[in-house]
Parts: sequence; structure tokens; C-alpha cells
Amino acid sequence: MKALFAMDLMRNKTVRLQKGDFEKVTVYSDNPLDKIDEMIQRGACDFHIIDLDGARTGRRTHHELIKRMRLKIKGYMEVGGGIRNEEDIGYYDESGMDGIIVGTRALEDNAFFEKLSRFKNIILGLDLLNGIPMVRGWKTAIDKDIRQILETSERIGIMAILSTSISRDGMLVGPDYVGLKNILSMTKIPVIASGGVTHIDDVKRLKDMGSWAVILGKSVYEGLIKIEEAVKYAD
Repeated sequence: MKALFAMDLMRNKTVRLQKGDFEKVTVYSDNPLDKIDEMIQRGACDFHIIDLDGARTGRRTHHELIKRMRLKIKGYMEVGGGIRNEEDIGYYDESGMDGIIVGTRALEDNAFFEKLSRFKNIILGLDLLNGIPMVRGWKTAIDKDIRQILETSERIGIMAILSTSISRDGMLVGPDYVGLKNILSMTKIPVIASGGVTHIDDVKRLKDMGSWAVILGKSVYEGLIKIEEAVKYAD
């Protein structure tokens, strides 16, 4: 299992939100590149980078900063936030991203979703609030069946599913094990677990459940999970 260390970007700062609420922001660094260096020095290899301003506006915003991060990160790196057209996907693909997270546009536009079959590094962002898929920065519910979404994802060759429990994200209350188990039972696509990871025992349990990767965010920034400890469980 990959331990993916999260970095959310807002106004060129490293931040974390509570339940995706842009009004509930904690700033952890005014210099994201320095923060990346610090985390790498402590053993972090693989990263999950989100352009929050991009997610909110629907237009990639921190792409140049993210490209500079790619030069520092030697391991796996995935990026998301405001990626809603093939031009954006192409930009990040050419920038060397291992995973490119697409959510809103894929779930709202069936024709666009189908076109993603031409790429081999697409991660579908499946953001769930009480079992309901949410889009547009977690603000809007979408009337689609999760099983059908997963079946389509398998058919067009989606690389991985990023399953996020919105109600637990940034809250340090533990993962939604029941919801994740349900997702794992419905698809053969590798699943990335996100939302609520608080202690190293959560990492162990998610690995035992068969998660392909786990997102480690606030728990690391708050010192509840040490980077050096988490990487022991990474492949």
C-alpha cells in the first residue's frame, strides 16, 4: 500500500480544510516547496497534491507550483483540483504526474468520461457524503448510482478510485471503514482511501482491507502519525 502524503494548496499556502469547508482553513506553511523538502527529509516519498483554488473555481491555479514540486518528488505523485478538460489532463501528463484526479466533469459529462479511456493515469475522484456522490468542490450532489460509476470506470480503464468520506475529511475521527469496504467489494480497480485517517492503526487496518493507497493529511500535520512510522507500511 502506498502512503500518500497530502498537501492542499490555497493562495500559494499549504492548508487543510474541515469537511471541505473553505471557511474552515488551517494554514500549515506559507512555503509549500519548503514543506515538501521537510517531508521528504523525514522519509515521505509519495504525494497527493490538491489545488483547492482550482477545485473551487474549476480552473487550475497552482499548476506552475505543482510542476516545481514534481522536480523535487522522486516517488509517486498524483494531482487534483479543477481538472475539467483534456487540456488540463495533457498539461499534468506532460508535467510527469503519475496520477491525475478527475471528478466533477467526469461525473457530470458522460461523453467526457468516455474520452478518458485514452489516458492511462486517470484517478476518478469519488467524493461521498452519506453515500451520495458530490461534485464541484463537494458542494453539489449528483444523482448517479455508485455501482454504475464503478462499472463504467472499469470499462474505460480508470487507473484508480479515490474514495473520500467528506464528513470525515480533516476531522480526525477515523476512516469510514463500512463505506470503504462497500466500494472495495464493488470494483477490481485499485482504491485510494481518504478521509478521517487519524492513527497508525488506521493505516494498518486500511492496508489489511486491501486499499491500494491511503491519504495522510491532517494527522501528519498535527503529529498524530509520524511520517517515519507511516512509510513502514508503504510498498
